[in-house]
Amino acid sequence: MPSARPPASLASSSSETSYSPLPNSSSATVPHDDSGDRSPSTTPTGTSSSKPAATGAQEKEKPRLTEQEKKNNHIASEQKRRAAIREGFDRLTELVPGLEGQGRSESIVLRKTVDFIQLQLQERQELVAEIERRGGHIDDAFRV
Repeated sequence: MPSARPPASLASSSSETSYSPLPNSSSATVPHDDSGDRSPSTTPTGTSSSKPAATGAQEKEKPRLTEQEKKNNHIASEQKRRAAIREGFDRLTELVPGLEGQGRSESIVLRKTVDFIQLQLQERQELVAEIERRGGHIDDAFRV
């Protein structure tokens, strides 16, 4: 994983900026004075150093997640992702003719969905050709 700190060549000599790896932080950078102490405002583990915050208006940094919390968050995210995929396949079985009441084989759902869309596109092209054969005009925006 790339470091959240800029390369040394980009760091200013008059002040050093610390970048927070925490998402949804109210401030992405936390400047601090450069009076001899070269340590950032957070340690590599994310705990605050002994330096006080520059202003009282800054939000206190959130503590790092434990390994178990990270694992639980990952599991919850994965379950949410799988549920969204499942809901999408369920929606396809409702929309595509011939899929109602069948088992939920994802490969069958995808194959029949592709077949259905191809059939719809072919029917559309035939309708456009029929309209033009009868002397009608189809705007290019409605062609596929």
